[in-house]
Amino acid sequence: MLNKDFTQSVFILIISTVIVASFSFLVWVLPAFFYQDKLIAESNAKPLTALEVEGRDIYISEGCHTCHTMMVRPLDAEVKRYGRYSRESDDIYEFPNLWGSKRTGPDLTNLGRKYSDEWHAIHLNNPRHVVPTSIMPAYPWLFEQVLDGEDTEDKLKALRMLGVPYNVREIQQARLAVKGSTKAEALIAYLQSLGQDQGVQQ
Repeated sequence: MLNKDFTQSVFILIISTVIVASFSFLVWVLPAFFYQDKLIAESNAKPLTALEVEGRDIYISEGCHTCHTMMVRPLDAEVKRYGRYSRESDDIYEFPNLWGSKRTGPDLTNLGRKYSDEWHAIHLNNPRHVVPTSIMPAYPWLFEQVLDGEDTEDKLKALRMLGVPYNVREIQQARLAVKGSTKAEALIAYLQSLGQDQGVQQ
């Protein structure tokens, strides 16, 4: 007797996967192509500087995005605590997007309007110096590791291919804009950029 359990058929599994993937593409990806111009027109988002791009990569490589979200939901409690709620047009230059889903630490969407560079430096070196109850790990090595900027130009070129409007001059000057900066300086520059292009909090 033939086994009629479709999970035993590789062919059916492949067809089912293609159907589900195609449906997801039609629902989530394709519509974006038709209203991208509208999002750009209503967005205040600004491309990151070369140093901020490097800082964002450090933010990702150190796993910061696994504990902090960057998506304030349109709920009164969240808006009161974190500032204006997130909109799709805020993130048109974000590749990959860092919305996140876990808040071991606070949301960082509007962080750039809250603290000084010095505060961030102290916090990264030892979070307990500014927030005694913090469970965030310290990152003292970021103050010792220096960037050479060798890959920065390529990163900006890749982002331009994805639609970020970097000009030729910005790309050519990217390495020099980054070279000699510590990883801590780059990360702080990125953190200070968060929310700065979103206008007044609502």
